[in-house]
Amino acid sequence: LVCGLVGVFIATKSTFAAEEGGCQAECGAAGAMAAAGLVALKGGDTRQCFVASSLTLQSLLGMVCDPIGNRVEAPCLMRNVCAASMACSSANMAMSNYTAVIPFDEVIAAHWEICKAMPRSLRCTGLGGLAAQPSARKIEEELLKGRGCSSCSCSTPFNTY
Repeated sequence: LVCGLVGVFIATKSTFAAEEGGCQAECGAAGAMAAAGLVALKGGDTRQCFVASSLTLQSLLGMVCDPIGNRVEAPCLMRNVCAASMACSSANMAMSNYTAVIPFDEVIAAHWEICKAMPRSLRCTGLGGLAAQPSARKIEEELLKGRGCSSCSCSTPFNTY
């Protein structure tokens, strides 16, 4: 229940969409929701749930979305693992009565401000960040040719799903 409540607060005052706010929107929201859920599962109180959510979202602010080859695989998987790890760490801190310096509602406000300020090229367009580097462009070209990705020897052509 508390996970959903955190999600409602984020959706109401900011966004979940990487197209609007980069990976901080998707990974940040998921991490904040997970942190609250972990605290609840450990028997924590409401305040501790929102401290954990605040800490997690604070730690993921500014994360750009720059998918390599226009696929939600790399660096996306790594970033989601980092968000999950941050949720665990934040939950442990909250359960130890660590206090977030900035309350959750203000972190959401900052989240939205950063979303609006983030350049379009870093919001799930494949135009900036890691996606714009030579190695990433080579992978994208190979995927578009239907040859798969030479970096991992996959044989899955681009957009066949």
